[in-house]
Amino acid sequence: MKYLKNLLAIKTPSSSALVDLALILAIIPHLAYLKFPMLVFLLSALGLLVLKKEISPGVQRGLALFGFISIIISFYTDFNFSSLNRFSIFIALINALLILAVVLQRFKKELNFYIIFAPAMLLFLSFFMHNSILMLFYMVMTLFTFMLLLLWSKMHSSLGDALKYALSIFAFSLPVVAILFMVFPRISFDKKDYGFKDEFVKRSGHNGKMSLGSDAQLVPSKKIVMEVFFKEKFEKSTSLYFRGTTLYQDNTDSFTQMPTQDREKLSINESSLYLGGKTSYDITLYPHNEKWLYTLDLGLYIPVGANYYQDYTLLYKEKIDETYRYKGISYLKYKLNIPLSKTIKEYALDVDIQRDPQSSKAALSLKKESDKETLQNLVSFFSNQNLTYTLKPGKLDATTPIDSFLFGSKKGYCVHFSSAFTYMARSAGLPARVVTGYLMNSSDTYEKYLVVRESAAHAWVEVYLKDEGWIRVESTRYASNNENLQNLEESNPSALANFIKQSNLKLMYLKYIIENWILEYSHFKQLNILDRLLNNTKFLFTFLLYLVLFSSLAIITALFFARTLQKKEEYNYLSPLIKDAKKHKIVMLKSQSIQDFLRELEVFYDINKIQKINNLYHKVRYSKEASKEDIIILKREVNEVRETYQKR
Repeated sequence: MKYLKNLLAIKTPSSSALVDLALILAIIPHLAYLKFPMLVFLLSALGLLVLKKEISPGVQRGLALFGFISIIISFYTDFNFSSLNRFSIFIALINALLILAVVLQRFKKELNFYIIFAPAMLLFLSFFMHNSILMLFYMVMTLFTFMLLLLWSKMHSSLGDALKYALSIFAFSLPVVAILFMVFPRISFDKKDYGFKDEFVKRSGHNGKMSLGSDAQLVPSKKIVMEVFFKEKFEKSTSLYFRGTTLYQDNTDSFTQMPTQDREKLSINESSLYLGGKTSYDITLYPHNEKWLYTLDLGLYIPVGANYYQDYTLLYKEKIDETYRYKGISYLKYKLNIPLSKTIKEYALDVDIQRDPQSSKAALSLKKESDKETLQNLVSFFSNQNLTYTLKPGKLDATTPIDSFLFGSKKGYCVHFSSAFTYMARSAGLPARVVTGYLMNSSDTYEKYLVVRESAAHAWVEVYLKDEGWIRVESTRYASNNENLQNLEESNPSALANFIKQSNLKLMYLKYIIENWILEYSHFKQLNILDRLLNNTKFLFTFLLYLVLFSSLAIITALFFARTLQKKEEYNYLSPLIKDAKKHKIVMLKSQSIQDFLRELEVFYDINKIQKINNLYHKVRYSKEASKEDIIILKREVNEVRETYQKR
């Protein structure tokens, strides 16, 4: 506590020290993007500034040369003239040059406009490199610190006084900032790269290929693939299938998509017969460097720039190599009754019955005149095979993977189950295909918010029946044993682990809300809010109520800090004059400055005396050169001016 009091009592340091602090705060966000040579240059420059008061022109020239060499080395491997169209390289180069210029200017020991403006410029450029909640809070904190340093410099007071003024101004500004944020016109760009192309590629999720592998061992990843915010809640235990890709081609050790040239587009209104369970949602999809978009099966809405295909996949015009947000509308109950095209039928029936003879022979024995009966026989066959679902499958024969799984190891996960079921369905004459995506449960949602991780990756089967269309088959349900459930029950997560899990989910939910309504507040959301304000009376009154409450809280906070500033000891020296002023019906307002108040007293007291009191008060209050003698003189002048007036 004593340390804090001493800290708040610190008087205003030199202007150069304040600028240095602002520069350090502005450079911190750039450190993660500076390469090693530039970091060495910065460290060397900082060491010289701390250790040497005077730096000779020769040392300055040497450091300038070192800085230029550091920039050349940093960008030598990935820079050429064509790479200037890469946004991140361009911004990184500008940052490096700006930091070099700031350091060289700082060595001159001069506070010119350039060196004072540099922190704001560096902070502005960091917007192009960061787009996160952490950066948002850091930016607000830094802007507040800049204001604090400016007030501290102008007031020539203690840090505590400057901090209270800064907090008061900050609190007063919050309602204005909130209103401006909501109503200030947004500029919408079709591209966020402003004509540049970012070379950083991030990947997550599927790659359009499902590999069986001979001894594959799946390690669940906690990496987030997408975040989903639903408009309404679901019933408990509702299965949520997020469709990504549809796979047809059986390559023995893998399933892949059909060639692009063979795909046919599909109009959304003829895709199926929707039966119920309509739901709307917003998806934040993280980069996976592929074109497909995930939708809750079965999708009804096509985002701008995307196309819908006959295998019910949604492909965007470009690869998703940056965070992409889009709207979705889906029906959980549907019937895929569109006629089977010739191309899709050929791909869905393509099978090499000689490759896995045991499986194909078993499938042929299950074939019936009715497709529905054949499918029921296949389901019964899988249920009776005593298969085990496990993330650690046994080794499979690469030449006969389906036989090896069904009649050998009998262990696998969704990849093995869906591959085997598809192979046997085709062998029995039923068109079949594999769908990859993510499987979640509605119980995993928190306040209509759902986090989808890579560990939720899943594959299921769709079989085509003549009278019913495509039918989803969850082949993993036919496993007799589930080692993962057994391990989960044996591990018995503690109450602490569950608490940490729930807390993490709540924090992610909060992060999503902030990102969605602050970082991604767009022109379209602005128009949507305006429309609701004009057409929804309840929303209008709720909005106004929260606005009034927020503004009132901010104003009360601001007045509190302003009031505490007026309770300083120096203020008490003027208390006699303030009391006398009430006799003249002059009341000092809380928001009124001492200078304005004293000017009102010039009508009743000697003007020269009042001006002297004003100068002494502000010297005692804010100047570093004030002494105890100045306080004595201030008290004496106040008493003299009162006595003079009383004698009149």
